[in-house]
This record gives sequence, structure tokens and C-alpha cells, in this order.
Amino acid sequence: MTLSKAPAVPTSGARDNTGGPGAKGRRWRGNPALTLLAVALGVMMVGIDGTIVAVANPAIQSHLHASLAGIQWVSNAYLLALAVSLIAIGKVGDRFGHKKVFLTGVAGFAASSAAIGLSGSIAGSITLVIAFRALQGVFGAMLQPSALAVLRATFPREKLNAAIGIWGAVTGASTAAGPIVGGLLVQHIGWESCFYVNIPVGAAALALSLLVLKETPPPRPPARSTSPASPPCPARCSCSSGP
Repeated sequence: MTLSKAPAVPTSGARDNTGGPGAKGRRWRGNPALTLLAVALGVMMVGIDGTIVAVANPAIQSHLHASLAGIQWVSNAYLLALAVSLIAIGKVGDRFGHKKVFLTGVAGFAASSAAIGLSGSIAGSITLVIAFRALQGVFGAMLQPSALAVLRATFPREKLNAAIGIWGAVTGASTAAGPIVGGLLVQHIGWESCFYVNIPVGAAALALSLLVLKETPPPRPPARSTSPASPPCPARCSCSSGP
């Protein structure tokens, strides 16, 4: 005689956790393709902003009645602040988490871009434009090392090189597109739009990054090792005995 096992009846208290309101967000968190898209949008602002101003500089100089030295500092202040801050901000990301630094960089870059445009159209001050360009360079320095660290924490080793290659291609393409985009914006809208264009791109990058990026793990403390030149003393060592 065979005994058939009755099917298990789910109890009323059992809940299915797969369909909760945060399930979709958890599924997207750490998604490699979406993570690559988020960091590519962030660094795209840095690449395009490094060259878009070259076309806008004559219009900025004419509108603000700036000297040749002053208009040169509009570009130099951004590049100098970007280069000087890279190493220090990379250390900050190692200490506090690269996701936090990346999000701060995206939000700050978009906000400083808006401040640059307003400094020209409302304040009409070349000094404010240069100051906010330097601040924009600091926020731009937050994006590049943090983006690489986030990609390294998200992609497996066998796919990391391809992801970095796509990220680098986006950076190069945005740098090359800067003069073209800048020329169109200056001709049809105005030089302020060369900076205002970062606001929607930054908003999209920030929203996507909040949804999909995962925090990088903290660095491991260095392992304690014994120097081979000074091995540990044995239990019965003459140096540890009294006179």
C-alpha cells in the first residue's frame, strides 16, 4: 500500500517578499549595464565641459567685457582645479565610499554649472564665472576616480576591461563633441546654455545613480606579518629570563 503525501497548504501568515514595493529597486541595485550608463552620464559632463567652453569663450569675453587674461582663466581654472584635486579626492572615496563621492560630484557639478550661467546673465561678473569654474573642476574631479572604483566593484574581472573601454569611449566622444555642441548652443541660444546643458544631464545621472549604484566596499586593513629578520621569540627564550 502506497501513501500519498498531501500537498502543503500555505499558512495565512506567510508572505511573498518578491513583490514588495522595493523589489524592483533591489533588482536594479548593482546592475552592471545600468551602472555603466549612470557613470557614463556623469563623466560625460566632465568631458564635454572641458572643450565646450573653447567655443563659448569669445561670446563670454564680449558679453562680460573681460580681458584676454581673464577669459583664459575661465578654462584654466577648471582644468587646474580638476587636475590638482584628483588624487586627494580619490583618497576621500577610499575612506568614505566612492558612491557617496560620485553622487556629490554629480550634484555639485550640475549646481556649479547653473551658478556659472547665472553669474554671467544676472551678475555679469567674470570673477564669479572663474570662481565657479574652479569649483566645477573640483566636483568634476570627484566623478572620474569614483566612476572607475564603482565599475570595479560592480563588474566581474572578465568583463571589467570591456566596461572600462566603453566608459573611456564615452569620455573621448563627449570631449570631441564639445566644440560642436558649444558652437550650436552659442549660435542659437547663448553662451550660458553651454553650462545650463549640464543640469538635465546631471539630474538624469543623479536619479539613475541613486537607483542603481551600490557602495564600494571599504579597504581592508593591512595584514599583520612578522618580519623574517626578527622571528618571534620562542616560549623558552633566554632573552626573556631574568638575570
